[in-house]
Amino acid sequence: MTLLFFWFHYTLINDIDRKARLEKINKVIKTQASSLACKQPVLPVYAPEIMRFIVDVPPIDCSKAGIDWVKCRGSECVIQEEAKIKYGPIKCSFTDILRVNDYTLSDGETFYSSEYYKLERSDVVRVSCKSAEFKWSGILTGIRIDNNIWDKTNWEEMPSNSLKMNVLMFGFDSLSHNAFIRKLPKSYDYLTKMLDAILLKGYNIIGDGTPQALIPLLTGKTELELPDTRKRLKDTEFVDVYPFIWNDFKDNGYVTAFLEDLADLGTFTYRLNGFKEIPTDHYMRTYYLANSAKNSIPKYCDGETPSHKVMFNIIRDFFTVYQTKPKFLFGFHGELSHDDYNLIGAADDDLLQLLTELNISGSLNNTVLIIMADHGHRFADVRNTIQGKQEERLPFFSFSFPQWFKKVHSHIYNNFKSNEDKLVTPFDIHLTLKDIIDLKHTHVADISQRAVSLFSKIPAERSCSHAYIEPHWCACLDWIHVDISDKIVHRLGTILMDTINNLTSVYRDICASLSISSIIWVTKLGPNSNLLKFSRNADIDGFVADLSATMDIKTDLYQIKALVIPGNSLFEASITHHKSSNTLDVKISDISRINMYGKQAKCVEKTLPFLRKFCFCKN
Repeated sequence: MTLLFFWFHYTLINDIDRKARLEKINKVIKTQASSLACKQPVLPVYAPEIMRFIVDVPPIDCSKAGIDWVKCRGSECVIQEEAKIKYGPIKCSFTDILRVNDYTLSDGETFYSSEYYKLERSDVVRVSCKSAEFKWSGILTGIRIDNNIWDKTNWEEMPSNSLKMNVLMFGFDSLSHNAFIRKLPKSYDYLTKMLDAILLKGYNIIGDGTPQALIPLLTGKTELELPDTRKRLKDTEFVDVYPFIWNDFKDNGYVTAFLEDLADLGTFTYRLNGFKEIPTDHYMRTYYLANSAKNSIPKYCDGETPSHKVMFNIIRDFFTVYQTKPKFLFGFHGELSHDDYNLIGAADDDLLQLLTELNISGSLNNTVLIIMADHGHRFADVRNTIQGKQEERLPFFSFSFPQWFKKVHSHIYNNFKSNEDKLVTPFDIHLTLKDIIDLKHTHVADISQRAVSLFSKIPAERSCSHAYIEPHWCACLDWIHVDISDKIVHRLGTILMDTINNLTSVYRDICASLSISSIIWVTKLGPNSNLLKFSRNADIDGFVADLSATMDIKTDLYQIKALVIPGNSLFEASITHHKSSNTLDVKISDISRINMYGKQAKCVEKTLPFLRKFCFCKN
């Protein structure tokens, strides 16, 4: 087995030794993460430094694709009357596309029809049609009728204290709380005014990227706490071994669905091994994998339908087909927002339409609606601002409950409402989902536990240390600007370069030595000064604070952003200054590359993937 190594505190650590890495994280959280009550940053939605990057984007126009001859709605794929009128009699072949695994598909039987085709064996079908003079083809998807699924789902198998509600959880890639308000204003207004959504303004990420956002949310554990499923290592597991929350729902009588676009960048397939068996009753990867070889013309379109709307339609159809059944659906869309800050605005009208249709149809009458994101933008120019960097750590997250729920379950609803401004993490969402199945947490949350349910009342004193958030990711700190001329800045730049160059030194024949071109900004992260001084309440009612306490701060945590050459790479890093010894300490895992490396790392992309962020290839 090949061993990969990282520089970590200037000590070589075996990349396979996940236990050692987990122990490091645990130690950092225990010794460095703030144990002071979380003070959320005040981030203006329309701050001028952010708004200069905002542009309006029109809806996706797919008219150049022409009309679709066949459309699927629910389990039926019907040849359209509009196509018959325009092209004359039409006959189509329908070939089921079957999942072999997360990377391979096969064709099922082919059937012919001049009217319609019913989905029974697969949710995905390849359609080829002919009229007297014209041809049309497409890959379509719907919700198949499967009697096995239908017969095993019911409301009777749930625990006696189950909330007995559907769960519709839909997320976007790279969308901060503020970005959702800026780019999806119509949907935001509908969520907050018509659906009375509870906005989790203190929802804080716990790691870098989509897997570190979704794995804890869906399993209650970090990737390091679960069996190794990484592709690049031999003898690792499929992600089937993870204790996914949808399995809990399935075991309690729910029909389940997992929808995710971008087949080449899948959360569980890009870096991890993917699923061996189909993870949920309905799994949309088959559709996106079948479509991945197609060049979408126009861009962002699947035929006459915008690609994002295909997923919206599946959500609607899932709730229609299984109208009387308990349902759990998790959907995640990335195409419009993964690489572009503004493009997601093109989906606002369609998301508004979906929310409106679900509400008017009654689909939300017994449903917990969760609209969320994994994190804020990581690569867009907006992240180059200090506020943009803070917003990365604060993605959008909302819960909406039916009106009746607020009356019947007023106690836990009021608890939930009281948590709007509290510090919340993916671990808490996972426990909250478990409480929907079997309600156990309805009083004051025990913040000595890493995960707390939002149906309990979270104490105001919860901190990043309580919530298992490393200092690097904690947004509960004050951000103090450090002047570039400060003597500490040169030392910060030097240790940043030394750490990166030490990592690549073994491969100096292919990776260039890097140096700083300019330091763009430096901030010092620290608790609010009044929190440091807070001793106790100075009056009986708690309106006046006694700010007489003093605290000896032994370390400062700096963040630095630097432009590095060759290659004009942009790096950000968290660096600890130990005051007593006047030494600096940085971990390679706390250094982020925030612009794309592209072809700069081509020489190591396949053979040494852990160097991709740090290697500028000499050739």
